[in-house]
Amino acid sequence: MMKAQAAIFPAFLTLLTLTQVSLVPSVRAQPGPGEQGSSPTQLDEVNVTARREFENRFNSTGARVTIGRRDIEAMGANTIGDILRQTPGLQVTTTANGGLEIRMRGMGAENTRIMIDGVAVSTSNRTSQLPLDELPADLIERVEVIRAPTAEFQGAAGGTLNIVLRAASAKRETYIWLSDQYVWGHNAAQLFFSTTGPLGASKVGKPTEEDLKASSWTYFVSLTAGPRNLGSDTRRLATASTSPASSVSYVDQLRLRNTFWTLLPRINGRIGPSDKLTLRGTFSGTDQTGAADSQGIGVNSNANSFTRDALNSWTYERSFYQLGLDWSHSFKDSKWDSTIQAERSRNQTEATSSSLNTPTSPPGPSVNSSGNFEDIRRERALYVNSKWTRSIESNLLTFGGEFDRRTLEVESVTNLAGSVNPASVQATTTRSALWSQYELPLEKLKTTMVFGLRAQDYAIDSVSNGSPLRYQHLFWQPSINTRTAIDDSTQLRWNLAKISRNPRVWELSSARLPNLNPNSPNSADFQGNPNLKPETTVTLDFGIDKRMAIGGQYGVNVFFRNQSDVIARSLTLQSGRWLEQPDNVGDALVWGIESDIRTNLKWAGLGPDWTLSANASLLQSRMRNGVAEGQRIPGQAHYLANVNIAKPLRVSGGWYGGASLSLVGASEFNTDNAPGVSVTGHQAAHTQLDLYIGSVFPTLGFWRLNVYNITNFIQDRNRVITDSNGIVYSENFARKLTPRWFLTFGTRF
Repeated sequence: MMKAQAAIFPAFLTLLTLTQVSLVPSVRAQPGPGEQGSSPTQLDEVNVTARREFENRFNSTGARVTIGRRDIEAMGANTIGDILRQTPGLQVTTTANGGLEIRMRGMGAENTRIMIDGVAVSTSNRTSQLPLDELPADLIERVEVIRAPTAEFQGAAGGTLNIVLRAASAKRETYIWLSDQYVWGHNAAQLFFSTTGPLGASKVGKPTEEDLKASSWTYFVSLTAGPRNLGSDTRRLATASTSPASSVSYVDQLRLRNTFWTLLPRINGRIGPSDKLTLRGTFSGTDQTGAADSQGIGVNSNANSFTRDALNSWTYERSFYQLGLDWSHSFKDSKWDSTIQAERSRNQTEATSSSLNTPTSPPGPSVNSSGNFEDIRRERALYVNSKWTRSIESNLLTFGGEFDRRTLEVESVTNLAGSVNPASVQATTTRSALWSQYELPLEKLKTTMVFGLRAQDYAIDSVSNGSPLRYQHLFWQPSINTRTAIDDSTQLRWNLAKISRNPRVWELSSARLPNLNPNSPNSADFQGNPNLKPETTVTLDFGIDKRMAIGGQYGVNVFFRNQSDVIARSLTLQSGRWLEQPDNVGDALVWGIESDIRTNLKWAGLGPDWTLSANASLLQSRMRNGVAEGQRIPGQAHYLANVNIAKPLRVSGGWYGGASLSLVGASEFNTDNAPGVSVTGHQAAHTQLDLYIGSVFPTLGFWRLNVYNITNFIQDRNRVITDSNGIVYSENFARKLTPRWFLTFGTRF
C-alpha cells in the first residue's frame, strides 16, 4: 500500500500542477461569480459584521481559502467532519470518543485555532476541539481556512479555521430530511429541519422582489436530532525486552453511539436606517454510550502464558448553550460593529474498566482487576468584541478590542485497584486585546498593504488540588499583509507576522490524571506542567491566486514557520508508572507548499455543472535544537491530498453524485524529549475513497446514498520506547474504521 501511494501522490501532484499551468494562458480579466475585481478600497466593500464576515480570496491581502455553500453541496457531506476532511491543508482524525482532532499543515492540534462565526471556541476540552462534533453539513454556510495571521484575528502557527453557520434569509424556504446510517449491522436515523424567511410577512406564497426589499426582519431556525454510530476494530501487539521478553496480542472492538440534538435560531433585522441587529442562539446536547472490548493472548516476563479479557465502558453527557447579539451602526464615512456572546457548557464522563487475567501455562487461578473514573466539567464564558472602521480617501483605518473571560470547574475521581485519586481544577482565564490595522493602497504599484498591530494580555488564575497558580503573558503581534494585482484575475501576496501561543489550562494543571487502561508507555498517566513558557512563532507566507476564464480559481502558497519554545509531550517513568507531561523542548522550523484548484469540467467534455475540486500539500519540519534536534514534528504527515469530482444536486431534477479521494502521507512520532527515554514511532500512509449518488424529483424531493471509506483503510502505527534502563517497549496497531452507509430522503419547499 505504501509503495502504491508513493507512486500515486507524485502523479497526482504533477497532474494538478500541469492542469493549473495549462489553464494559465486562457485566463482573462474576468471576475468569478460573486467576486469583485481589484478596484481601490471603498467603504461599502468593507466587511461590517464583527463575527461573521471575512473578505473573499480575491479581495484579501491575507492567505485564505474559502469552502462555500456550493462546494459543500458538491461534496455530498453529512457532517462538519466530512467537510473538513476535504478542506485544503487539514489533517482530520477521529478520536477514541468520536471527537475530531484537527491539524493544519500537520502541526499539533493545539496550533490550530478553531472559530465558529468568528469567535474562538473553548480550548479546555482535552479530547475534542469542536463543541459541536456532529454539526450537520446543511448548517454550514462556508468554511474559511485563514493561513496567515492579521491584527484583527489572533493567529495560530498552523492556521485558523472559521466555521460560518447559516444565517437568516429573506427568501422563504423550508427544508426537511431524514437520514439513516448503517454500520456493523446497526441503523441510526437522524432528522433535520430548517426554515427561513421574512418575519411577520403578511402575504402567503413566494414573496415578490418588492416584498424582499421591504422586509426588515428575517429569521432562520433549524433542529437536528438523532443518533450516530462510531467505532473501530483494532489489532495490537505489545512487547517488552525484559528478561525473559514479554508480549501480548490484542483484538479490540470499539463501539460508540452518540445521541444528539442541536437547535439553532437566528433573527436578523434593522432597528433604523443605519443600524443592523442579529440575535442568535445555539443549544446542543449529546449523550454517548460506548464500550471497548479487548481480548489478548500473551507471555509475561516470567515466561508464563496467559489470556486477558478486558472491557472498558463509559457514558458521556454534554450540554452546550450559547446566546449572542451582533450590532452594526453606519455613519457617514465609518462603521461600528459590536458583538456580545455568552456560553455555558457541562460535560460529564463516567467510565469503568475490568480485566480478567487467566494463566494458561502453567494453569492457575484467574486474577480480576477493575477501576472507575468520573469527571465533571463546567464552563461559563463571556465574549465581547467591538470594531470601528473608517475610510480616509482610498485608505482604510480600523481599530478594535476584544474581551474573553472563561471560568472552568473540573472535578474528577479515578479509582484503580482501590487507590482513589481525586483531582480538582478551578480556573479563570481572561483574554483582553486591542488592535489596529491600516490599509494603504499603492495604486501605481497595483499593491495594497495592510499594517497591523495587536496587543493581547492573557491571564490564568487556577487552583489544582489546592495548589494555586498564576500565569500571565502580554505579547505584541505585528503583521504585514500585502496584495499585488498582476491583472484583474491574478494576484500575488506575501504575509509576515509574529504570534504567540499560551499553554492551555490543562497543560498547566498539576493535577495528575491516571489512565484507566493498564499503565504502559502507550497508556500513560497525564499531568500538566506549571512551568511551561508560551510558544512564539514568526510566520511567513508567499502565494499566488488566479481566476480562470473557464470558471473557478486556483492558488499556490508557500509557508515558513519559525517556532521558539515548542511545547511537546515528554514520557517518563515515575514511581513505577509511565507519565506524559507537556514541556518546552526547543525550537523548530516548519515549511511547505500548498496548492488548490476549483473549476468546472466543461473543458474535459463534461457538462458545465460538473465540478472539480482538488488540493495537495507537501509538508516538512525540523527541530533546530533540544533533545529532539533534527526530528520532524510528531504526527506531521509528509503530504496531504484530496480530489473531488461531482455533479451537484439541481432542483430542476435528475441524477447527481460525486466521488472524493483523500491521501494522507506517512508521519513520524519521534519524541526524544526526556533525558534517558527514547520514543520513536511511525504511521503508514493511507487512502480513503468516498462516493455518493442521488436523484431529484421536481416538486417532490430528493434521495442520496453516501458510502464513506470504501477502501476500508487501515491506520497502521507502531511506537517504540526505550527507558533509562535500556528496556525496549513497542506497540504495533492496525485500526480499521470500516465503511459506513448513509441513505437520505428530503424535500425543500
